[in-house]
Amino acid sequence: MDALLSAAAAIVGAPNAQFLALLLIGGLVGWSATKLSHVLHADVRAGALLLSGVTGAWLAAELAVRAGVGQRCAEAVLVSGAVGAALFCVACGALPLANRSPEDIAVRH
Repeated sequence: MDALLSAAAAIVGAPNAQFLALLLIGGLVGWSATKLSHVLHADVRAGALLLSGVTGAWLAAELAVRAGVGQRCAEAVLVSGAVGAALFCVACGALPLANRSPEDIAVRH
């Protein structure tokens, strides 16, 4: 039993496992942001939010590891990945609106 637990701990602590976890976290945050943007009637593409969620999760987790918040796949690192994914989705949703004039929005609706 001890060999099985140590093998599972080695898999969970691997960088590939962290990437897969961050892929899942960023995808869920991006998907949630897509649903929220539909409710708020924002004009943001789903693919942009999904990609920004995954990118934000990965960058925030890597910064957390390098800042010494925790080791790879630690809970604090994964939580910082979720926060980074949310911040990237907010930034992605805000950027296209900055270049529009009010007339553009009125014409489309």
